[in-house]
Amino acid sequence: MTTWLASYPRLLRIILWVYSIGFLAGTYTHAKGILTNGFLATPVPLVIGIFWDALTLLDPLTVFLLWWRPKVGLWLAVAIMVSDISVNTLVYLTGYFGPPTARMVPLSLFEQSLFGLLVFLTAPLAYSHFTSQHKESESANSFLR
Repeated sequence: MTTWLASYPRLLRIILWVYSIGFLAGTYTHAKGILTNGFLATPVPLVIGIFWDALTLLDPLTVFLLWWRPKVGLWLAVAIMVSDISVNTLVYLTGYFGPPTARMVPLSLFEQSLFGLLVFLTAPLAYSHFTSQHKESESANSFLR
């Protein structure tokens, strides 16, 4: 008996698992911050604090959608990575946590940027699989009518 997951190509399953691990790591980071310091406890503008705390819910939602509504999940994954890397870079460069160091990037921002690069490079590949899969199932359904 094959499951829907087994029907995905191996590379696509690996991509989805890596995304899931990355976004669950983000969930852990944001949840830990809230549990340790409370909501909106970071000394940044309110909008940024709300965004960071909202990622506690958006990151696991992304994981859920990646597996149950993959095309929507891929869009959300890319949107989160673009906005999160942009916000975190802005926070770093404006010096909210101390003055930026020339030619240096915090390790967490570097790691996040690498994960973001992976998402940006692989999301189109994954999305095209789900788009072609949808077209195939539509043509099969129209054939059966």
